[in-house]
Amino acid sequence: MLKKFIILAIIVIGIILLFNNILMPLYVKQASLVQVPAVTGLTFLDAKKVLEESGLDVKQGDIKYDESKPIGIVLDQNPANGEQVKKGRRVYLTICGGEQLVEVPRLVGKTERDARFTLEQRNLKVGEIVKKFTIEQPEDVVVSQIIQPGSKVKKSTKIDLIISNGALLGDIFIPDVMGKKLNDAKKLIEEKKLKVGKVTYQPSDNEQGTVIDQYPKKEKSAKENTPVDLIIAKKKVEKDKAVDVEGDVDQTTDKNNKKDNGEKPKTETDKIKNKPDPQNPKDKNDKPKDKATEKGTDTKDKNDKPKEKSKDKPETK
Repeated sequence: MLKKFIILAIIVIGIILLFNNILMPLYVKQASLVQVPAVTGLTFLDAKKVLEESGLDVKQGDIKYDESKPIGIVLDQNPANGEQVKKGRRVYLTICGGEQLVEVPRLVGKTERDARFTLEQRNLKVGEIVKKFTIEQPEDVVVSQIIQPGSKVKKSTKIDLIISNGALLGDIFIPDVMGKKLNDAKKLIEEKKLKVGKVTYQPSDNEQGTVIDQYPKKEKSAKENTPVDLIIAKKKVEKDKAVDVEGDVDQTTDKNNKKDNGEKPKTETDKIKNKPDPQNPKDKNDKPKDKATEKGTDTKDKNDKPKEKSKDKPETK
């Protein structure tokens, strides 16, 4: 009887241990797991509500810029939807930042050229440019910008600039004569009580006789009778190669004529050989021979005269 009681007690204890250490932990573990719901495409607030109702914690993660999606929409989640996780597990959400914004740089004090380059580097554009007569900045330097530095704007936004046009020298503004005929340009300049300064002609592909540059530039201020220098387009002169071609044709014709006459055309070597050498004494022997002959003739004439005198001399007794 005692033996049966001991066996029964061992069986009961074994069942209790099995239930507490194996069956119960498995049950509790399965009961604490939850399936992560899908929240992509929802706003951050809606996604947070859904996840918290499932017993999960929510944390905002990275921000990705996508101009095709609204700002604040959930683009991605980690863990992904459908995964089994413990209750209280943190879920990270990637939020759409919409179109990426660009910070406007400071342009005041830069030349117009540098300002354009700086904006292009940031995928921004130069908007309307207003010229202002001022001594705040040198000529062609940015005085102010409409959108202030540090502002966040979309890509390709146009930034309007106010650029110095230099000091106000007078109440007359230089007219724009670019592309006009010289006479028309003179007329416009004189109508503004200015005068035409130095006129320079320069080869150009532009129409002949038109203005291709001027100084001072248009819209600059000036006093009465200020000279305006002009550069006028003239036709480009191309080098004529016809003379060289004709020379080659003449040389070829001479060679062909000599071949027809049975003569060999003289080469450069033959010309050098036939050219008299000033250092060669043989070339100078002709003239000395003539002088020697003349001298010999004179000598003979002198010798003949004494012989004649000796004949006429009276004999001595």
